[in-house]
Amino acid sequence: MPPRLVHHSKHHTHPPIDDVNSRIPEGPRFGMVLAPNLLGDDFINVFRPYDARGMHPLVSIVICTYGRPESLNDLLFSLSKQTFRNFEIILLSQKGDLARIRQEGLELSKGDYVSFVDDDVYCPPTWLYSVIQAFQEGVVGVTGPTEITQEFKENRDCFKFKRIKKFQDWLFNVDHRPGYLSGCGAPSFASNFQCDYEGKVDYLECCNMSVKRKEAINAGGFNSIYYRTSEWCEVDLSFKLHRFGTLSFKTNCKLYHRPSKAGVYKERISTQHRWDNFKEFQRRWVKPSFRRLLYWGFTWVYLKMKSWLMI
Repeated sequence: MPPRLVHHSKHHTHPPIDDVNSRIPEGPRFGMVLAPNLLGDDFINVFRPYDARGMHPLVSIVICTYGRPESLNDLLFSLSKQTFRNFEIILLSQKGDLARIRQEGLELSKGDYVSFVDDDVYCPPTWLYSVIQAFQEGVVGVTGPTEITQEFKENRDCFKFKRIKKFQDWLFNVDHRPGYLSGCGAPSFASNFQCDYEGKVDYLECCNMSVKRKEAINAGGFNSIYYRTSEWCEVDLSFKLHRFGTLSFKTNCKLYHRPSKAGVYKERISTQHRWDNFKEFQRRWVKPSFRRLLYWGFTWVYLKMKSWLMI
């Protein structure tokens, strides 16, 4: 029996994906419809390979997407090639606050584990299998490298402005390990590079984060106080999860991040909401210090330069 697609749309303005001419790569007991052009505002598509068999998925993969059909198609195709098959995919195409949308995906999920990936990543075939293997060690959260390939490095400031990054790392004592914050709250960028670290981390990478569903909900999920692009909401959830167990970084849970400047990227040019989200996280989780004050000043200047299109 073919897999069943479950559709949720508050406005019912889109035709069922089953009824359109879509590209469908299929394998044994598995199928996926790739039709991102139909995913408009406020549209949710839940793909559950095991609905027809009366089984619930072990993993829910939540993808928040908006205005990036090409990279989304690449991501969905990579998920169709996963060696681990017992999962559902929840696509949320909504323009709004990312923290709220991710929380909606968490609440819709049926899996014991929930993986959040961005719509501009590409997952190797063994990515999900490796995530499940990591959870067998008893951790509550799993992440891995988010390596940026050569052709997309110019879309990331940490690659474009290497001298500034080096100065920032020195001034704010940025950790060389992935998934760690410095004492003043400056994050590591190590996961974007070739990385061989394995072990505990402070936080899960936002485009490659997998959590135990029950623990994530009990921790309060994604806080809607982080708005628009909602930067830092993922790190905030990671810190709350420490009450329930350990977060782990595994090299074999690597995926490839291909940063896109389409879709919601223009939201990152705006200063105020990013500054508000930054301050909210800092006040919640980072102790005041002189170095933290310097980091606030550095971040404000950086955000203003972005809004003025100077960088």
